[in-house]
Amino acid sequence: MKKKKILVADDEPEIVDIVKRMLEDEYEVITAYDGEEALEKAKKEKPDLILLDILMPKLDGWETLKKLKEDEELKNIPVSMLTALPLTPDDTKEKPIDKIENYIVKPFTKETLLKKIKDIFEREEEAKKTYEELKKEVGEEIAEEYMKLVRAINRHRRLIGVIIDSAAEEYKQSVRNLILSQKRLIETMKKRAEEIEKLLEEKRKKGK
Repeated sequence: MKKKKILVADDEPEIVDIVKRMLEDEYEVITAYDGEEALEKAKKEKPDLILLDILMPKLDGWETLKKLKEDEELKNIPVSMLTALPLTPDDTKEKPIDKIENYIVKPFTKETLLKKIKDIFEREEEAKKTYEELKKEVGEEIAEEYMKLVRAINRHRRLIGVIIDSAAEEYKQSVRNLILSQKRLIETMKKRAEEIEKLLEEKRKKGK
């Protein structure tokens, strides 16, 4: 089975080397050392996941993320941010945090990194499998809607987990409203995704 491809972008060579060694047994690892190189490598290699440091020269992580998501060929590649400190609401104000899968605070263990990556890949595979069935049974338009919904649901769930895990005590109160609004958003999207899944189930039954 072909290994999935992960692009690791960080301006600290020692961090890139550590992450590469953590991942190379299970994944093909591509490396970049600034934002511009990360974009070039992403366009050339089309990785399955990008691990993107926030503080980088030429283009920082947020600017690189914005350019990735504006590119039609790259916009659906999942991105996880690497950061030296937990992100606060102030850090992410006016940043496209809703475009990332999660963020990983350095230093991290191999077990933590692999767990976060596997969650992204497993949920993406599940979504793609349902997408293909929907496309065949119901049509491309609803299949595309479903894929967008499920990707958004997965991103928001991961971000809520990260916020809860990393928020210092003094921040927990200030992020509570954010978490509640995110949960409401997830429930709305989840309801629509379930309606689409039910539609697929009905098509399956009719096909039997």
